[in-house]
Amino acid sequence: MIKYFKQLTNRNYRVFLILLVLVAIGYANVVNGPMFFDDEHFIQVNKTIRSLKNIPEIYSSSVTEGAHISGNFYRPNQQLVYALTFYFFKLNPVPYHIIPILLHLLNAFFVFIILKKLSFSKMAGTLAAVLFLTNPVQTESVRYISGLAGPLGLFFLLSALIMYLKSLSITFQSKRYMYFGISALLYILSLFSKENMLVFLPLSVILLVFVNAVSPIKIKRYIIFSVFVFLIISVSYLFMRFELLDISETIGLTDKDNIYTRNLIVRLVTFINVLWDYVVMIIYPANLNYEKPYMAYTSLASLRGIFGMLLIIITVLSVIFYKRNKRVFLGICWFFCAMLPFTGIIPLNAMYLEHWLYIPIIGLTILIATLFDYLISKKRAHIFLYIIIPLIIFYTGRNIARNSEWADIEKFYLNELQYTDSSTRIYNNLGMYYADKKNFGKSIEYYNKAIAAGDFYAQPHHNLANIYLGQGDYNKAIEELYLALKINPDFIYSLIKLHNIYLETNQANKAARLRKLIENVENGRKNDFIEIDAIITE
Repeated sequence: MIKYFKQLTNRNYRVFLILLVLVAIGYANVVNGPMFFDDEHFIQVNKTIRSLKNIPEIYSSSVTEGAHISGNFYRPNQQLVYALTFYFFKLNPVPYHIIPILLHLLNAFFVFIILKKLSFSKMAGTLAAVLFLTNPVQTESVRYISGLAGPLGLFFLLSALIMYLKSLSITFQSKRYMYFGISALLYILSLFSKENMLVFLPLSVILLVFVNAVSPIKIKRYIIFSVFVFLIISVSYLFMRFELLDISETIGLTDKDNIYTRNLIVRLVTFINVLWDYVVMIIYPANLNYEKPYMAYTSLASLRGIFGMLLIIITVLSVIFYKRNKRVFLGICWFFCAMLPFTGIIPLNAMYLEHWLYIPIIGLTILIATLFDYLISKKRAHIFLYIIIPLIIFYTGRNIARNSEWADIEKFYLNELQYTDSSTRIYNNLGMYYADKKNFGKSIEYYNKAIAAGDFYAQPHHNLANIYLGQGDYNKAIEELYLALKINPDFIYSLIKLHNIYLETNQANKAARLRKLIENVENGRKNDFIEIDAIITE
């Protein structure tokens, strides 16, 4: 078997064809899937992506500003891709799905290229690329249209690392700096795709340590210069992101005020505890869902806490004794460096999420590649293939099953409800699905469940108002819009709906006053609910 596997992987194009076949099998059933969830705010109602003339606005605002939704995600390259796709295909979901799938394919191939440059065997590099490609955890980043920033950012990040590795092997100084310049540019492009691509800096340092340990690098001045430039790019990006761009007053990914967001130690302890969940998701991804429990951990005195600490200790030991097993050092440190943005150093909007593993999982595939090459040296690699091939088949089957859920809105949300009974967003979105299907009884049921789960989200009330309007009940509609605006006085969709109701019912004065409040939101000014209350109740 090893002989045939070696022949199959001895040409780069053959490896690419293997990956192409696997990605086609795993993702074919999702290409025609609908847009839903955050796709509404990122694309469907986002005015910013409707014209290429808005490119300056794309690069100076959050991804949801065009939908009049406040947020602190700055991913302009993602929005630019949406704008270009919209320009050519409007809201046809097929190209929006194909783009991240193709990026995922290229990212897997880049994993193979990087490992080959680091002197892994082509067979080991192929296994790493296949495992990266097929692991079902990756479906959240690849199938979810709004998750484009992950594959896009990694595409630029891996490209930058490849160019940087190329520069280290060049003898001529002019060519070396040419490849370095390309690498730096690609790094910048990755940062404008997704914030966590800042991990390029520590990853590049890890690669330098690895390469130097294998064969000492003689171009010391170039190394110091390149790392310094990457550091300057990183600091400049952070300064621009948090000081120059007026996107959000919140530094982290959440504005919640609780024990987790207030205490750095609690956030770090939580990260150590959820390392268990990450490992389980990667090795045995049988139970996958989008919404994860938002629960802080305050102690390490548990099995999951001890497990997490053991992983931290192993990581520290791999750094201390990196020269003894350089590849183990590379794999473990890649995983943890790529996890840095999700350790809780900054407050996060979740304890752990599947798509946060999109880059870190490469570290684990490096460990698999390391083990495979070790077994080759011991002439036992065929035994490993008998284990890994069934695993890849299982992953591919689970991939198909998970993507079938992503391709069916009702199926997706019902799967989510198997894991939570307190998600306002899931209940609300399922209610929207049933409303689109004209099943208003179920729709009202799930909107009310959304409100009962936590009445801090304006949209369920707004959506109930739409149903009552369709039934001709203006009083109930106004009551729900009142409650929506009480939660969020700047929820422009409820303001517009209420404005239109007053126009239809010949209440021009109220409509005119609401028009001013709508203009406030459009111009970035905040509304006071007291004024809204006065308009509705007078």
